[in-house]
Amino acid sequence: MRLPVAVKVGAFSLVVMGTYTYYANSIPQIQSKPPAELSLEGGNVTTAQLVKAGEEIFHTKGTCEICHRIGQKGTRAPDLSGVGARAAKTKPGMSAKQYIIESLLQPGAYIVEGYPNIMPQVDKPPIALNRSEVWALAAFLESLGGNVDVTLDDIPKTAGAAAAGGAPAEIKLPGDPKAGEVIFSTKAGCIACHKAGKIGASPVGPDLSQIAKIQTPDYIMKKILDPAGAGTVAGFPKGVMPPMFGQSLTAKEYMDLVAFLLTLK
Repeated sequence: MRLPVAVKVGAFSLVVMGTYTYYANSIPQIQSKPPAELSLEGGNVTTAQLVKAGEEIFHTKGTCEICHRIGQKGTRAPDLSGVGARAAKTKPGMSAKQYIIESLLQPGAYIVEGYPNIMPQVDKPPIALNRSEVWALAAFLESLGGNVDVTLDDIPKTAGAAAAGGAPAEIKLPGDPKAGEVIFSTKAGCIACHKAGKIGASPVGPDLSQIAKIQTPDYIMKKILDPAGAGTVAGFPKGVMPPMFGQSLTAKEYMDLVAFLLTLK
C-alpha cells in the first residue's frame, strides 16, 4: 500500500528531529555560575590544596589580575613575583604573612612607592572575600618566593564579615546608565582618554572596562570630582584628567555618569 506523501514527510521529519534531539542532549551543557564561596573553617586542608585554592581566587573572585601581574609589570599595581620573600623585608618587625594579610585587609596601611592608594579591602564589597578565601589568597601570595606558614588563626575573625551573610546588596544610585554612557562619550569627553568595554580605545588613561569590579562607588564618585586627590594610576601621566567635572556637569549628568561606570563589570 502506498502511503500518502504527507505521511511520508511527517515520518521523515520525526526521524530527523529525534536524531538532532539525541545528539543535542548528548553534548555537555555549559552553565554560567557565580564563583563558589570557599569555606575552610573547621576542615582539614593541606598546604598544597590551600595554595591551589588561593591561586584560583587570585585569578577569579579576587579580581587581583585586573591590577597585578606575576612576573611582569602591571599597569595599576606592583608585580607580585617573589612577593612571598619580599614581604618579610618590607616593613620592619613584620613577618611575610603579617604584611600580606595587612595588604589584603588594610591596603592603605603601606603604599609601595610609585603607586597610588587605590586598592580596595578584599573582604569588603565589591570583592567581598570571606575569611577562608582571605586565608587561601594569603597562602598563595606567600608561596610566591616564600614559605607558606599562614594559618586560619592569623586571619582576623572579623575578616569577611561583609561576605558572611551572602552577596552584598547592590547599591542603587539615582542615575540613568544609558544617559551616562552618552555623557561618557560626548559632554564629559571621557572617551578621549579611556576605554570602557566596547566604547573607546584610547590608551591615554586606564581601561575602565571592569572598574566597578575592583572599586567602590565612593571611589568612583570621588575620582570624577577630584581626580588628583584620588591618586594617579601607575604607568599613566599625572594631571591629565581635568578637575572641573563638578562645575561642567549638572547634578543629573554626574549621577548618570556614575551609574554608567557602575555597570562596568
